[in-house]
Amino acid sequence: MRRWKPQYTLRLWIGLALLILALAGAIAVGVRLGAVLVQPPEDWPVSLGLFAQVVALVALLLITGILAYRVASGMTLSYEIDRNGLYILWLGNRAVVPISVIESVDIGTADSRPNWGPIQGIGYYSGQGRTQAGQRLYLFATRPPSQCLLVHTANGSYAISPADMEGFVQDLEQRRNLGAVKAMSPTIESSRFFAYAFWNDHLVRWALTLALGLNLLLLGFLAARYPQLAETLGMRFNAAGNVVELGPRHQVLFLPLAAFMLSLLNTWIGMLLYPRDQAGARLLQFGSVLVQVLFAVAAIMITLR
Repeated sequence: MRRWKPQYTLRLWIGLALLILALAGAIAVGVRLGAVLVQPPEDWPVSLGLFAQVVALVALLLITGILAYRVASGMTLSYEIDRNGLYILWLGNRAVVPISVIESVDIGTADSRPNWGPIQGIGYYSGQGRTQAGQRLYLFATRPPSQCLLVHTANGSYAISPADMEGFVQDLEQRRNLGAVKAMSPTIESSRFFAYAFWNDHLVRWALTLALGLNLLLLGFLAARYPQLAETLGMRFNAAGNVVELGPRHQVLFLPLAAFMLSLLNTWIGMLLYPRDQAGARLLQFGSVLVQVLFAVAAIMITLR
């Protein structure tokens, strides 16, 4: 089996530069927040301005994670060929294209129509699109589709960008002429480390997004109300609605924090559970949404009394 590295382009280094900028921004905002949070809770200057910094940190961390994944994927992208198939590898994943289903190999044309998202071309080209003829196009390349090799099969085309295109094509044609000795099916084998099946589940992603959104909304509500709150608040009430326990107002801020930590726990358990029980893993994530609602109701009742 021979391995072929892709041609590295400016796109990868731009992705790396954006990653460094996002990470530097996250560190800068994190340091500023840390300087505030090391103070006693009763001295925290809670306001919408502080909440904006929290939102900025969350956004920068998400952007950093996405960019880190894409840059690492571009740097680990490679292609392998043996007698049975073409293998596209990146960050522990492997796409398998059996030799027996490859019909032809062409230089890409400008008429391909990738379904571009906001990040699809950062670091490297990935995702799916369509050729002008309407055939599905799978992107695993560091160059634009018009400059890639297109490996055609009956069910779709694969855009790849080996550094030595001529040598790659010669090797691939030799393998095709020899014929396969093992029957294979086109597939994508995902790395277990990143729990792709869990993160690619649309219900899971909607539940996680909703839970995070509700958590931030609650935190924003508390940040807006906090300056007008009394120094002590009723934290527990009896069946008649009378206060049975008072506490300093900063304790109400721990409600969204506790809800967030429970959501993280549910996410971790869901990742472990998903391969064996998809329904159970999904229910856990929707349970996180319910947790956010319950904690929000408690916080609102405390602050509006």
